[in-house]
Amino acid sequence: MRERLQAWAEYFAGVGIALWAAAGILFLLGNQPAERLLALGVIGALLLGVYVYFRFTQVRSAVTSREARYGSNALVMTVAFLGIVGLLNFLGTRYYYRQDLTANQAFTLSPLTIQVLQGLKEPVTAWAFYSPTLNPQMQQEAQDRLNEYKRYTDKLSYQFVDWQANPQLALDYKVQYDGTIVFERGKRREIATSDDEETLTNALLKVSQDTQPTIYMTTGHGEHAPQDSGDNGYSMIVGALEAENFKIEALDLKTLTETMPSNISVLVIAGPRQPFDPQEVQRVDDYLAAGGRALIMLDPQTQTGLEEILAQWGIRARNDAVIDPRYGFFGQTQVPVINTYRYHEITKDLAGLSSFFPSARSLTTESITTTRGTPAALFSTSDLSWGETDFASLKNQNPKLDSGVDAKGPLDLAYAVEASNPADTTKPTRLVAFGNSLFVTNGTLNTRINVGGQATRIQSGNGLLFFNSIKWLAGQENLIAIPPKTAENRMVFLTAEQSAFVFWSSFLLLPVAVLIIGALVWWRRR
Repeated sequence: MRERLQAWAEYFAGVGIALWAAAGILFLLGNQPAERLLALGVIGALLLGVYVYFRFTQVRSAVTSREARYGSNALVMTVAFLGIVGLLNFLGTRYYYRQDLTANQAFTLSPLTIQVLQGLKEPVTAWAFYSPTLNPQMQQEAQDRLNEYKRYTDKLSYQFVDWQANPQLALDYKVQYDGTIVFERGKRREIATSDDEETLTNALLKVSQDTQPTIYMTTGHGEHAPQDSGDNGYSMIVGALEAENFKIEALDLKTLTETMPSNISVLVIAGPRQPFDPQEVQRVDDYLAAGGRALIMLDPQTQTGLEEILAQWGIRARNDAVIDPRYGFFGQTQVPVINTYRYHEITKDLAGLSSFFPSARSLTTESITTTRGTPAALFSTSDLSWGETDFASLKNQNPKLDSGVDAKGPLDLAYAVEASNPADTTKPTRLVAFGNSLFVTNGTLNTRINVGGQATRIQSGNGLLFFNSIKWLAGQENLIAIPPKTAENRMVFLTAEQSAFVFWSSFLLLPVAVLIIGALVWWRRR
């Protein structure tokens, strides 16, 4: 019997190794009962033990031989190498450095997104409803972006859900399309139907805020209407504000019975054409004196009655129209272009962006004796500009500087004022005044020029300037930042000679160089 077992010992060893291999494969596959893996491991060990018992002399000789020593050294070096690689991988996972080498930092989150993420105070869960069978690449892109979001906060978590396999959960979260992401904080939910940075950040901002800032825009005096989609309307800029969690309401001051609405965050007066009644002016004045926030935009050749309010806050609106022959919009001297800005929370992110103002009047702090605050100019026209007071010359397209009558540039076009509020020291009064209201109309934001026979939309800082003004007035200046960047497709165009060089150098030159070097080495060793 012993001789027979000794003859079968090698078969026992083979079966034992096979059982260990099977246990390892099942472990890697996962979802295997622990008892099954343990049984395979124990039986395999017993069979190997039988082999060692009956072939002890051979095993001892193999272990103590020179080949075994060399093999053990190689094994130790291999284990050490794997250990070092594993340690480096662990450290790389724990402490890593990322660098976006794209020209426009397309894969780097914008400062706005980072500030929103770092400002999260409560946990937020992102439910990503994707069907893996429909568009796996889209799901991978969404997962990469959410992972990038998680790098900046420990308050955000996400979970992918196959909404076709879980129809009830998709119904509970009102999911109708593949690729929908729902942000959830407590009982608040916000839906993002796209995985681009702008959409995700807006949804995250909305769900993280307890209250929705409300902007009231006055009406009844020829102001730009918030829902007007024509060239003179504000529907584009209003839609952008609503996308960032601002609520827009119209306000007719004549219908107020007592004070301003209690939920008002910012009062916007956008280019009135008719004067305000004295009672309306008084209501605006009382609102500002009590710590209110207002954006007042006045155009040339209008008298609104609000000039008195601006004067009380240290700003005088001149009755003129700005002419700038140096920085006119494509030669239009009545449309001054601004390229440089003075430092303020409103303008600090506008470096490198140009803004243009169709038909503007100048503002100044001159001749103001008493004031409730200290105005800060946001930007000015060039030194060749002036404020034209002869409006008839504008119609004749022949304006000229009249020394002693027209104000000579540089001329200020916008001011911001902040003053303490005795009734509430935590909320100071804030006022922003522009000598123009046309810079964010639909027509201005859609301005196009002819480039190479094709109409191209002008990219300006007008919208961002308006956004930053609203956010500063609403006390959300920490969210002022450059909008997220979009990825650009950059192509390399090669001439025929360059293409031929790239092909032959990679296809022929490199292999031939390797052969030549090999031949030289062989010749030397020959």
